Amino acid sequence: MNATAHLTADDRGIVLHCPQCQRANRIPFSRLHESGQCGSCKGTLPHPSLPVDIESASSFTALIRAASLPVLVDFWAAWCGPCQMVAPEVARLATLAAGELVAVKVNTEIYPGLAGNMGIRSIPTFVVFAAGREVGRTSGTMSAEELRMFTLRSANQSEARQ
Repeated sequence: MNATAHLTADDRGIVLHCPQCQRANRIPFSRLHESGQCGSCKGTLPHPSLPVDIESASSFTALIRAASLPVLVDFWAAWCGPCQMVAPEVARLATLAAGELVAVKVNTEIYPGLAGNMGIRSIPTFVVFAAGREVGRTSGTMSAEELRMFTLRSANQSEARQ
């Protein structure tokens, strides 16, 4: 797996390329839990299995509000050694938990306002969102399996409280 490969998102969904015909397809945030179908060749689209790079504050807000799966956000920076150490684990998590959760990366150097609004004080910081709200937060490095368990536990505890 290429640890530098990522998906992108716009204000309406995650852009995913069809494995059969390579055409770009947008998966709406509200349908991330479903298996999609390519709009061109009608082949089955896999669940997102790479980290999603956030490219605007508006796409971040739209994803958090509408995602039908728990979202683990990795707040990171290129100069941060621990961030670089955990990046392959975040990529592994995206593959390991495809269909269970979505792994998202926010570069705090590019989006300092977003990090500031989220109260990010150290990096890497991982924030879990479910049903449009924050349900868990932790900092430091973890394995892909530890990140998966943290995300799913946070989301499940949030569901139990509702």
